[in-house]
Amino acid sequence: MDWDGCCAIDNQLTEAAAAFLTAHHARTVIVSNNSSNTVDDFLEILSRSGIVMRREQVVLAGVEAIDRAAMAGQVDVMVLAHPRMRAVARNTGIRLNRDEAEIVVLLRDTRFSYSRLERAANALRKGARLIVANPDLTHPGAEGRIKPETGALLSALGSCVNLDAVDMEVVGKPKPGLYLKACRALDLAPEEVVMLGDNPATDLAGAQALGMHSLLVRADEPGVLEALARDFSF
Repeated sequence: MDWDGCCAIDNQLTEAAAAFLTAHHARTVIVSNNSSNTVDDFLEILSRSGIVMRREQVVLAGVEAIDRAAMAGQVDVMVLAHPRMRAVARNTGIRLNRDEAEIVVLLRDTRFSYSRLERAANALRKGARLIVANPDLTHPGAEGRIKPETGALLSALGSCVNLDAVDMEVVGKPKPGLYLKACRALDLAPEEVVMLGDNPATDLAGAQALGMHSLLVRADEPGVLEALARDFSF
């Protein structure tokens, strides 16, 4: 199940999503391109609605992107991200370097600036590897507003350097990694799973490429989730 635009708006769980997760939390995994929050943040949001889920039931693109960088060992890493996520990177043992880096990790950086763009573009120009949390340009916000996403910042980098010449890995949906990790948490094969999401280009397309069933569900149209909360047979 997707989060932004499906379960929640601005990290506020909708009534319909809360009802669905209350009924079906034991067989649900949150699979989100979110790169601004930690798994603990999500578990806390869910707990406010009385929903208890295991850590393995929350799979986040930002956390996964940081884990990818940590696997490279002791190299200098530039992390463009909210301070909360930079702290996560530091706590995983990543050696942060804001000026020179062998790896650039791009998350949804709400403090993105000209100087950060300049440093990251020059690191890539010198041959740094790029790990991108997700390709989304925006996600839904409250009152119909949009929230610029990681993909919008990637577009800015792409205006400065030729990304086709960069060693780049995109971690989040529609790439398969998050879906497959969710399937392992459920101990199910992809064809035994239904993906609920609001974005046909990421949530649904990525699921369908793996042979998953998929269903379009939007937070601003709660009827589908309300029905599924009462009866979700698969």
